[in-house]
This record gives sequence, C-alpha cells and structure tokens, in this order.
Amino acid sequence: MSVSSLFFITITLSAVMLLVLRSLARHGVAGVRAWSQANGLAIAALLLFMGRGVLPDLLSIEGANLLFLSAPAMMYAGFLQHLGRPVPARRLCAGVGLSISLLALVHHLSDSAALRIALTSASHGVVYALILFCLAGRARFAGATYPQRFSAGVALLLMAIHAARTLIYTGMHDSAATIFDHSPLNLAFFTLGTLALPALTLGAVMMANDAVIRRTTWAAEHDHLTGAWSRRAFFSLAEREHERTCRSGSPLSVLVFDVDHFKAINDTHGHAAGDGVLADIVLRTEAAIRNLDACARLGGEEFAVLLPDTGPDTARLVAGRLCAALDQSAGALRYTVSIGVASLGANESLSALLERADAALYAAKAGGRNRVCEAAPAPALAFGQ
Repeated sequence: MSVSSLFFITITLSAVMLLVLRSLARHGVAGVRAWSQANGLAIAALLLFMGRGVLPDLLSIEGANLLFLSAPAMMYAGFLQHLGRPVPARRLCAGVGLSISLLALVHHLSDSAALRIALTSASHGVVYALILFCLAGRARFAGATYPQRFSAGVALLLMAIHAARTLIYTGMHDSAATIFDHSPLNLAFFTLGTLALPALTLGAVMMANDAVIRRTTWAAEHDHLTGAWSRRAFFSLAEREHERTCRSGSPLSVLVFDVDHFKAINDTHGHAAGDGVLADIVLRTEAAIRNLDACARLGGEEFAVLLPDTGPDTARLVAGRLCAALDQSAGALRYTVSIGVASLGANESLSALLERADAALYAAKAGGRNRVCEAAPAPALAFGQ
C-alpha cells in the first residue's frame, strides 16, 4: 500500500468521524465541538501533505504540520472539556507554536527530512502523553468507563509509537528519508501515525455516546423539576427491593409525605414559588436522611422515601427527623409536611404496604398536619394468601 493510499483512507475515516460527531453535536455533549474541529484540521493537513512538491513548502511542510499537530491538541482540549476540566489554551497554542518554529528552523537550516520527522513525532508524542494523563490520571483506570479506558489505551499506544519513531529518525538525521518513502519501516510508522486521530476519535465518540445514554437514562428515571426519582422509577426500585426483602427476610419501610396546604402556597406566592418549595424539599430530604436509597416525587406535591433494611422503630425515628427538617413554618416561604410511615409485614405485598403508608399520611393530615403518623401493623397473612 502506498503513502498516497493511506492519505485517502485517513481522510475518508476522518470525514466519517466528523459526520458521526456532527450527529452527536445536537445533544450538547461537552467536547464534541473540539473533537469535530480536530478532525477538520486533520483533513486539511492531509490535503496539504498530499500537495508536497506542488504547493510551496511553506504550505506543504510548515502549514501541514501546524494543522496536523493542532489536531491532537484540539482532541486533548475536547477530552478536558468532556471531563469538566479547564483547557490551558495559551499553553497549548504556545507549545504548538514552538514546535512549528523549531520545525521551520530545521527545515531552512539543515533541510533534514528525517530530523523534521523526529521533531514532529516528538511533538505528537507529548500531546498524546497529555491525553493519556488526562484520561488515565483522572480515573487511574479504577471506576473508569470502557470508552474512557479505550481512549486512554489508544493514547498510550500512540505515545509509544511516536517515541519509537522519534528515536529511530533522530539516529538517521543525515538520511534523505521522507514521509513518502516506501520502506516497510516508514509505511508502518506512517500507517499508525495517520490512523491515530480516527482511532482516538472513535474513543471520543464512544465517550460522547455513553454520556448521551447516561443523560437520557437519568432524565427518564428522574423528575425534571426536583431531581427526585420519578414515580415509575420508584416503583421499579421498590419492586426489586421488595423481592430482595422477601427472599432475605430483612425489614423494609416506606415514608409517604406531601406538602401541607400546597394549593395555598401556589395561590399566594405563585407557581414558581411552589416549584421552589418542591425542589427545596428534595434537597432537605437528601440532607436529612443518610444513605438515602430512593426519594421519589410520586406526583404533584406527594413524595415517597424507600427505606431498605429499616424496621418500624428506626423508620419512625427517620420520619420524625425528616418532619423536623422539613418544618419551614418560620421561613420566608413557609411550608410543612405530613408524613405517613409503614413497615412491611409478613407476606405483605408492596401495594398493600404503600396503601397503609398512604392511609397513615391521611391520618396525619386529619390529625392537624406537620406531623408523623405510623400505620397500623399489617394483618398477619398465611404464606401465599
């Protein structure tokens, strides 16, 4: 395979990656724009490389290498953005500028193609080392997602390849070698070097897709206003916990509560204030209950808290602590809650447990609100009844 063929293959792959990234851009994933720009820079650089001997050297050497080094630098910026870290833009630009300045100096003073190759390989190796540190240094391969591990592995491989290429071509600096040589060694390095960006972009695409899936899953399982679990997600979690409890014999309790006189809050202060109350309740609930398994908004101003491995005595204490934490009767925007608490009885179904908790909630409201009411014990049932 010739170098020209590799150019065409890499340009095609980069163009495909560019289209894939463009399809992800509408999801607003951090880093996608920088990764797209990196592939655009790589395509432009490869086109300039292909014009060697036709275009002026300033374009086909300095210009092409400037764009080709800027591409992995932009990939690095994209990974930083994706991981929520600041991008050292000035230092990146300075590093790229220094590398191209040294390249131009070597080109015009010695015109050693091998030395230019060694210099550019060293520059690329440094950028891939930064990418590796960004991905692996942050996660240390513990708890990292597969896409992140894949991208870090690609960066490690590319760093090693460019290090080897730098050493080999530095030792042959008097040679007349060029990037268009058809020697097996040059073709091997060139193949790995030109396919670097598409491979790294594949990892970036996987990371972006993983972020989209996680974001979509979170949105499907959580209430958009408060961040609490959705009703559907809560019942799914509760069913699984109920099954586990029935197998292990461990206790299970549930709290059901809602805001007292919530309609009056909306009527007096407006719906925006009411929404603020609901969001505040979830935040205070999460702060008040340690090791919270699931706080869900069941609908309107009604919430539920699932308490696995929690018996009646502890559930009663937790409910009291929560009621006190949500007693904002002296605040600027006053509100309180009423709470019903129930613990799973022998052979009791989940629906029966929730019905008893709901009945206890209505009893708390009937008893004056801003209080906890514990459900009566579940009636004893024969197994399978």
